[in-house]
Formats: sequence, structure tokens, C-alpha cells
Amino acid sequence: MEFDETGGEIDVDNANNSLSHFMQSKEFFESLDILLKSDKENLSKEEDAAQEKILGKAITLINPYQEQPYLLDPHLEAMVKPIIELLRSYIKSVNASSLVLSKNISIVSSEDIIKVPVKIQRLFILMYYIMKIRGFKTILKFFTHEVSDLEPTFYFLVVLNTKDFKAWETRYVLLIWLSLICIIPFDLKTVDSKASGSEGNKFPLVDHIIDLSKFYLKVTGKERDAAAVLLSRLLTRRDIAEAYLLDYIQWARDEAKEVKDVFTITGIFTSLCAIYKLGQRQTLLPTLETAWPCLFLLEENNIFANNTLVRKMSVKLAQRIGMCYLKPKVASWRYQRGNRSLKDNLEVSNKMVIDPSNVHHELKESEEEEEEIPDQIEEIIEILLNGLRNKDTVVRWSAAKGIGRLSQRLPQELADDVIGSLLELFSENTYTRNGIFEISAVSDYTWHGACLAVAELARRGLLLPERLSEVIPWVSKALKFDLKRGAHSIGSHVRDAACYVCWSFARAYAPEVLAPHVSELANNLVVVSVFDREVNVRRASSAAFQENVGRLEIFPHGIEIITEADYFAVGNRVNAFLNISVKIAEFEEYRNHLIDHLSTVTITNWDKSMRELASKALNKMTRLDLDYVINKILPLLVPQTLSPDMQIRHGALFAVGEICLAWSTIQGNDKSWIEKHESLITQISKIIGSLPENVFTDFGSEVTCQAATHYIACLAKAGWPINNDIFEGWKKVVYDLLSRKDEYGQGIAVDANAYARRGFSLALGLIKFKNIKEYLEPVIDALIISATVQQTKVWNDAETRRNSILSVTKIAKNLGNDFKTVCNERIFEKIINTYFMGLEDYSTDSRGDVGSWIREASMMGLLEFSPLIIKLDSNSSKQWWNNELSTKIFRNLLKQSVERIDRVRSCAGKILLELLYMKRGRDDDSWIFEIPGRDELHKVLPRGEEIHWMSPSELYPRMVKLLVIPEFRFDLLTGLIVAAGGMTESLVRYSSATLIEYVNSLPINSSSESKISLIDLEKSLLDIAKHYEKQDRILVPLLEVVDLLFEAGTLQKITNEGDFDFLELFECVKKAVKCKDIRKLTACMKVFCGMTTLSDKVRNKALYQLLGLLVHQFPKIRRNTADQLYLTLTGSIEEENEKSLEIEEILTNTDWNEPIPQLKEARNKLYPLLGIKPPVLKSSS
Repeated sequence: MEFDETGGEIDVDNANNSLSHFMQSKEFFESLDILLKSDKENLSKEEDAAQEKILGKAITLINPYQEQPYLLDPHLEAMVKPIIELLRSYIKSVNASSLVLSKNISIVSSEDIIKVPVKIQRLFILMYYIMKIRGFKTILKFFTHEVSDLEPTFYFLVVLNTKDFKAWETRYVLLIWLSLICIIPFDLKTVDSKASGSEGNKFPLVDHIIDLSKFYLKVTGKERDAAAVLLSRLLTRRDIAEAYLLDYIQWARDEAKEVKDVFTITGIFTSLCAIYKLGQRQTLLPTLETAWPCLFLLEENNIFANNTLVRKMSVKLAQRIGMCYLKPKVASWRYQRGNRSLKDNLEVSNKMVIDPSNVHHELKESEEEEEEIPDQIEEIIEILLNGLRNKDTVVRWSAAKGIGRLSQRLPQELADDVIGSLLELFSENTYTRNGIFEISAVSDYTWHGACLAVAELARRGLLLPERLSEVIPWVSKALKFDLKRGAHSIGSHVRDAACYVCWSFARAYAPEVLAPHVSELANNLVVVSVFDREVNVRRASSAAFQENVGRLEIFPHGIEIITEADYFAVGNRVNAFLNISVKIAEFEEYRNHLIDHLSTVTITNWDKSMRELASKALNKMTRLDLDYVINKILPLLVPQTLSPDMQIRHGALFAVGEICLAWSTIQGNDKSWIEKHESLITQISKIIGSLPENVFTDFGSEVTCQAATHYIACLAKAGWPINNDIFEGWKKVVYDLLSRKDEYGQGIAVDANAYARRGFSLALGLIKFKNIKEYLEPVIDALIISATVQQTKVWNDAETRRNSILSVTKIAKNLGNDFKTVCNERIFEKIINTYFMGLEDYSTDSRGDVGSWIREASMMGLLEFSPLIIKLDSNSSKQWWNNELSTKIFRNLLKQSVERIDRVRSCAGKILLELLYMKRGRDDDSWIFEIPGRDELHKVLPRGEEIHWMSPSELYPRMVKLLVIPEFRFDLLTGLIVAAGGMTESLVRYSSATLIEYVNSLPINSSSESKISLIDLEKSLLDIAKHYEKQDRILVPLLEVVDLLFEAGTLQKITNEGDFDFLELFECVKKAVKCKDIRKLTACMKVFCGMTTLSDKVRNKALYQLLGLLVHQFPKIRRNTADQLYLTLTGSIEEENEKSLEIEEILTNTDWNEPIPQLKEARNKLYPLLGIKPPVLKSSS
């Protein structure tokens, strides 16, 4: 699972990705049909590659269904049968049964080994993948299984090349196929054509199959698993078992004792496990004594002790042997909550009522039956209990299932002893210190295994209700199991297993049985659902809670909670902490437990982001129960702020700050709380002063510094009652952090001051400066400085810049008609230039384009400020305003009205219309702004017509028409280009498509019919490229637009070099290509490709640059350049010749991922082929 700490986990298993049916069935069967009908034996290299590609496509089409394989079921017969029929036909045609076999089945003469056609191999490969996805047991239903298939299939397997590592899928499918044929009820000797014992064939077919299987048990591939399946099915046949089973068990035991190869021991154990699973108990009983030593091989031979698979198989074999020792039965003493299947319930409802006394009598009789339990069972139970402690999950899981299965066949007294031993695993290495129960020394593996075993016992009804009072306290501890290990913690698997236990309880017990434990279970599950760090644990807990609600209906407010905390809702950690938990906390039954968990567990978590989230959640919880937090939680947290443990100190500081902020917000203007809680408030106020100085300077001090500044910021926002000494102490901490060498320390100090800076900048706008003129200019200067983007990033606060511009506007608006009286022209120029400066603010941070806030504030400022000055000028002899300023305003508004962000476009568009149609006054009907192109503006933006500024599809076809106005063309075109490089698909599609379509429709030269020409627009593009050559925000989308114009064939229309100088554009692109930005490099490369379609002079220069990019340091650029150059050159070549074919071969067949020195040789061949002089190294003088 991946994490995004700003918004919780990234949910890879999103519901939208789930499939509903085999959507690619048509494509798959088309590919299968091609593979089946391929009759040609000797394929050319190209044909073979095509067939391989078709096979790869077929596999790719079914691979996504591994998680939902049942969706393939309706198509399985059509998928499998044609393949099997063809394979069967081929196998019979080989006629391999004429071989004479020796005892060592692996020794086959080289003349007898056959080479399987590639077509047949591919069909075997495809069949393997179908088996892999749906499971071989399901797929075997569609295999042919006639008696006559046995010998041909077996002997075909024999004559395969066992050393051909590429044919392992073929061998796997054949072994699985043989396992099906072997279980057909017929006498194997009757189909053995060599059973008469002729001289060259000493052993019957069964011996050969067993020998072959033994050979494949030792290989490293999947054939080992298939051989184990074949052996288990063959040897558990009643007629075969009598003669061969005991011999095989003896061979397996002896081989396992001597073998040193891990693959061989794995194969042997796998086959034994399969045999003791499939075989009938009466058949297997005589072999138990022979197989018994196999259970202790790992103790005797430590060479395999660390192999997970071998340990798993050893535990699995122990439980399978144990199952054979015990008679198969369902424990009569188990707890039964009605029937456990719908079928049984329906059957019971249709039967006559049974006399309860008879049932009791029969049950008593069955319980009184005494069964002798073999001594070996005790040792097997011990093996399984030790398996629960194993370090590997698969081993523990196998052991847990084994304990459940064996307990089901044991008498109640012995099963109770097993449960007692199981519960003792929880108490291993636990102790009590200072009255606190400690589990810091326990093994997480043991707890995980014990939880799995408890769940298995509960699920089977073997954990009787009287044991629940012992089990549930341990399960509650397991639900919150989290042991710190260095810089991280362990225990998520234990918590997940504990959720499985709770889920099992819901399915096993009646409501009245669990009723005494409802409060403990419900509270713990809710806490884990919303506050656990791991998404899988939150979801597991949510599922367990939902299961309990659905089956028991005794969890308080269950329906309301599962509606909020469902599987997908808890997938996002931030949402779970800050939204879902708060809604659940509205119910009193859960509130205190949630708050307690946050303040005692989560706030001390090893993960810093978890502690910060916990503090924010406490802020919201405080608003629900202020008294409980003040009286119970704060007194515990305040001492922890001085803890020597950095993590506890950090969490406590964050939590106290957030709680105090919420506390102050709740009280509002009521100050009586200050006297009531004076002692606690004083303690909180003195926290920063009480911190030792070394916590701000020692290693890892950044964490405490961040917590301290967050604490100060929260209390500052809360208006916390403090005296001057405490305030000075806070200032000292903040100033010390500002003086730190690292920007991180400065940044968190600025964060603490950010709220104050934003507040001060807004507050200045409310001051009436009419009577305090002497302060006006210094205040304006200060606001302008704070509205300016600073060189030091840590001082850049977008909200402060926005607030400063808003305050400048408020000051001007408050002065109103007195503005020219109070202010001089110098102040006017500063203010108007500040607005224009704000319109160029495109700064970004983690929140995106925060500069848009400043641009919006600047546009709103121009709406208020510019009409005010123009009206004041009309009554004054001194004119401050001029038409150039009017044109500049409209240029900027037009630019903003077509840019990327919908909100900014809407703001700019509405202000543009308001200023466009604004008149001087009641008596003067003239337009307030004198601007060029007004008639065209009125035509495109008519008054009274609703314009949807947020709709790209409607806006851009309208606004592109205004490019005819020369004075606005540069800025409007810039805005359109920026939109073409936007992030949303619809914006890019409509802006770029509209622009390209418009440019393509322009005549090459101006005429009386058209006020703008293609050449005019290209000159504007060149001007923009030169002006913004160092601003990638504009230059990159401009290059992409130029590339689109080349693709559309628009720029190629300009054939007269005197009309437009493409060399100037080339020089701009040449400068831009000297960078390391992939997107920018790709855009430059595409423009160079477009330039190869121009005159020879430009073409040769562009090709020279492209050949240089073929050996660029970035492999991606090399590959993309080769691909694009190939497409460009093939599109421009009218007739192919030797040169063009050689160029194509070099571009397509060269692996451009190779090291650059190796690529230069291939690249250098292109210079003469393209008619370009290769570069010459200048000799150093």
C-alpha cells in the first residue's frame, strides 16, 4: 500500500478498478483462433515474432482476472477444449510409447528426445497461464480423460528434453493432465501395453510413472508441484496403494534424511502432504509409523531450518498425520449457533420436529463414547503450538488451521487443554511494572499465531462461551498491539489477526453470548477502524464491526456507524481521523474511548504524521465534550510536554496546542473560563519556558522546534491569556528559530508568525488615514513590500501578499474622493504598479497556483481603484491617469480571461465586462476607458449576453477572435498559449484546438478582408518566445503550440524568407534546448523536427540539432528523438531509395538505450546520409 501523507493512503484497490465480466473475450478468442490455425512449421523470423506477440497479447488479456478468476468461467470450455483437442491429437501422432524405458526414467537416448513444434509449445504455455489464473482443479474438468490417453501422454512426457528450461510449462501441463487420467476408475495394468514383462521392459507403467514423478520432485520449477499432485492421486488409488504406497513413504523418509538439496526436500514434503490429504484414513493408517520420523527432520537437519516453504510443509504434514490418527468426526461438545449453512437451515425447516429428549439422549450417548487418543497427538499438538511462534506468516497460518482441525476431533477435556496452552502463548514474556501491564518484550509472531488459532477455534465453535471472558481481554490488547522497534514499530499483522478473531466471534456466537462483552468489542473495533495507521487494519476492523452489527444487532448505533465508516471511507487516513471519527464520537458510548485512545496511544505513535493527525482530531473532539477533555485529558498531557522522550514531547505539544485552540473557540467572548481554570491555564502558558534549552539544539531538535512553534501559533490564534514575560519567552523561541542556519528552522518559525503577518496586513486596510496622512506612505510602502514575492522562500506567504493587496484597495476605497488630497502622485504610481505586479504573480507551492489569489486580488483592486482615479482626474487640473494605463489594464484582463484556472477566468471576465461598459457618470455618457479596438470588443463581448467564462468549449472560440486587435494580441496570445499547456484535458483540447484552427484559417499576408495574417501571428509568437525565454511556464507550451502548427502544415505555408525569419525562431529553440527538463527538451525536439520541413538552410540546422539529441545524456530523449525523426523523415520522403532505407534502418534498429559512446557510431552514419557536414572538433591552440 502506498501513502500520501497529505491525503492518506493511495487506494490501489479502488472499486472502480474491479471487473464485471470477461470484457476482452472477443479479442482473446481472435488471438486463440490465430494460434490454433497456424499450420506453417518453419516460420520466418518476422512470422515467429508475430506469433509470439499474439501469444503475449492473449496472456495479457487474461492476466487482469487473477483476482476475479470466476469471471472467466462462462468462457472456460471454449478456451480449454480446442487447445486440449489439438494437443491430444499431436501427442498421439508422436507415438512415443514405442520407447524402451530403464529404471532411471531420466535417462532417455538423445535419438528418442523429440523437438516440440513452436506452435504446440505456445499452446502449452497458454494452457499453463489459464491454469494459473483459474486453478488447475477447475481447468481439469475440461480436459479429455479417456483410458487410451494415459500411455501416449506419459510417454510423450518421457521423450521431452528435461534440460530445456523453456519448456517447463509443457511438462507442468502434462503432469497435471496425467494426474487426472490416473484417477479414472480402471485397472492400470489393463492399459499397460508392456505389462507382459518383455525383455526390454522390466517395469510396468505404474513404476515408470512413479519414477518419473520422483525425478520431477527434485527439479526447481513448477513441475515439482505438478509431480506431487500426480503422485498423491496415483498412490491414493486403492488398487495402487496396496502395492506402492508404503514403499513410496519409505523412499520419501529415507531420501529426506539424506538429501541436502532444498528443492528435493520441498518436493518430498509437498507430495507427502498431498497424499495424507487425499488418501482414505484406512489406507493411510499402516503408513503412519513409517512417516512419523519425517516430522522431526528439521530438528535433526538444521540445513533447512530457515527455509519458509519447508517449515510450512513440515507443519502441514504434522497436522495431516494427526488427522489420520483421529477418527473423522465433528465434536459433539462444540458450541453451535444454529445451522451453519442456508442449505441445512432449509432442510431442517422441512423436517418434522424432533423430540428434544431424544436428541439429548443421543448426544449424551455420543459424549459417553470413549475414544483412545494416540500418544502421538500430544507431540503433534506441540509441533503446531511451536508453529504458531514461527517467524513466517504462512507457517503460523498453517499451524493455526491445524490446531482448529485437530481440536474438532478431540474430546472436550483434551481440546480444553489445547485452548489453555494456546492462551498461555499470550502471556509469554509479559510482566507488570508500576501497576502497568507490559507487553514490550513479547514476540509479535507468537501473538499473531495465537490470534489466528483463536479465530479458527471460534469459527468452528470449539471456543466455548465460558472461555470468552479469558480470551476477549487478550484480543482487546491484540487490537492495539504496537511495539516500537527503533525508528518504526511492529504489530500491524497482529492487529489484523485480532480483527479476524472479532469477525469470527460474530459468525460463531449468539447475541446473548457476546452481550456482556459488547462494550469492550465495539469500542475497540471503532478505535482501530478510524485511528489505526495501516489501511488494511482499518478496513479489517471496519469489516469485523460490520459483521458483528449485521449478525448480532447488539452494537450501539451499529447501522449509523457502518454507514459512515465503511470499507472505502476508512481507506483514507485523514478522512478517518478528522471526519469519520468525529461523527462516531457524537455517540456517547464511543466518545470517551476515542478521546482516551488519541491522548494516550496515538499521540505517542512513532510516526510524526500520526501524532499531528491525532492532535487535529483532538481539536475536533474537544468541541464535542469540552469538560471531559479539560478535566481528564489536559492534566495528563501537560506533564508529557516536558517528557525527555522526543516523540512523546512532540505529540503532547501538538495536542495541547490544538485543544487550547478549540477550547478558546468554544468559549468565544465569554472570559469567565479564564478565572475558573486559572491554575491549568498558567501551567499551559509556562510550558515553553519550562522546556530545557537543549531540546532546541540537540540532534533531532527540528521535531521539537516544529511542535513548539505550532503550539505558539495555536495559542496565538486562540488569544491565550498570557503575561508579558511569557510573551517575551515565546518571541525569543521564534527569533532563535529564525536565526537558525537551516531553512527548515526558519520555515517553521515563519509558520508560527504567518497568522500574525496575515492579520496585520489585513488590519492596516481598516485604518482611516484621512486624519493621519503622515503614516499613509510608510504603510503603503510596507504593504507593497509584503505584497512582493521575496527571494527567500521561507518569507513568501501567499495569504500575506493577497491580504496586503486587499488592504491597499481598502485604503484607497476608504479615502474615496479625498484620495488626491491625502496622497501624492508618487503614492498613486506605487499602488497602480503594485496591481500590475500582482497580475504577474504565478508563484506556486504544495497547494498549487497560489499566485492566482494575488492575481484575483489585483484585478478586484483595479476594478475599485482605476475608475476612482479617472473620475477624480475629471475634476482636477493635474491628470494622473492616461490611456496607456487603460490599455495596460485591458491587456492584462484579456490575458487572465483565457488562462488555465476556471476561477481566475471567471473573475477576469466579469471585471473585463464591467470596465468595458463602464461610463463616466450620469451626465456624461462617454466610456470611462479610452481603449483601442473597442468596436471589436463590443462585437465579441456584447452587453447583456451571458458568457460562460468557465466553459473552455464556449469561451476560446469567442476570445480567439480578439487577436485581430494589435494592441492586445501579445497578451491575449500569451494567455491562450498558457491555457494550451494546462493540466486538464478539456482545457488543453479546446484551447489548443481553437488556436490551431484559427491560425490555420488566416491568410498568409494581411488584406482588406482580414486585419490579421499568418505572418503577423507568427511574429507575435516569436516576440513571446524572446520575451519569456527564461520562463518555462510560457515557453514550453509555446513550443508545443509551434509543434502543433508544424504538424497541421500551417507554418509551411510561409515560403518567402523575407516575410518571416525562421532562423530567429530556430535560435530561440536552440537556447531553450540547453536544459535538463524532459518536457521542455521533448518540445524543442519536436519543433526541430517540424523545421526539417522548411527551407534547406533551416532544415540543415534543425537536423544538426536533432542528430545531437540522438546522443543526449537522457535515454528517453534519445528514444523519442529517433522515433520522431523517423516519423518526420518517412512522411517527407516521396519515393524510397537506398539512402532513405538505410536512414530508417539506423533509426529503428538501433537500441538508443545503449551507452552514448556506442551510439555515436550509428549516429555518425546519418550525417552523410542526410547531407550534413559532421561536427569538427576545434583543436586547442
